Amino acid sequence: MVIKHKIDEVSWLAPAGLQISLRIRFVSATNTINTYPSKWIKKYTDLGLMMHDPCMKWVYENTGACRWSSLCGRDTHNIFHMAAAYGINYGAAISCQTETDAGNRSIATFGRSDREFEDAELIHLHKFIKSLHDAAAPPTNITNAEIEALQLLKRGLIIKEVAAQLNISENAVKQRMSNARRKFGAKTTVHAASLAQQFGLI
Repeated sequence: MVIKHKIDEVSWLAPAGLQISLRIRFVSATNTINTYPSKWIKKYTDLGLMMHDPCMKWVYENTGACRWSSLCGRDTHNIFHMAAAYGINYGAAISCQTETDAGNRSIATFGRSDREFEDAELIHLHKFIKSLHDAAAPPTNITNAEIEALQLLKRGLIIKEVAAQLNISENAVKQRMSNARRKFGAKTTVHAASLAQQFGLI
């Protein structure tokens, strides 16, 4: 799922930048976007600040929404002060997780230079991230047979080899792959296999 065209719905609330990571599983997200200033992203990355960021600790330990200002006491590395030098004076952190899908979490942060986020804005941002989280869920109607075919394809087998491995016809393999593409909303079988892997299905 592409989220770039969706962020217009909330980017006006975060003029200093935002970062969204959907369906994180084993530190890999199915989709991510970051619009913070490039110089801040570089500094944050170069200094390895994620390991010390109180926002990151909060989003992995909680669900819901909070203001950065409520986390200032945990900012042992002065990350919020450093962010302010790039015009990010106020922020919000969002975390969503489906109870029945404990292995996946979607997280986001939103920044402003002018004021704190209002309660209604936090609610709106949480609902927005939750909607993206739910929309990025793996299809529930994917079959074991389709996953099996994608798994063999991911291992580098061609259709003829997949058919031989599964003891089915090549047409049956093609049908399974076509079904998988449709269910994942993927344009290619390789993309469908990649999505299946990201969702932890293969």
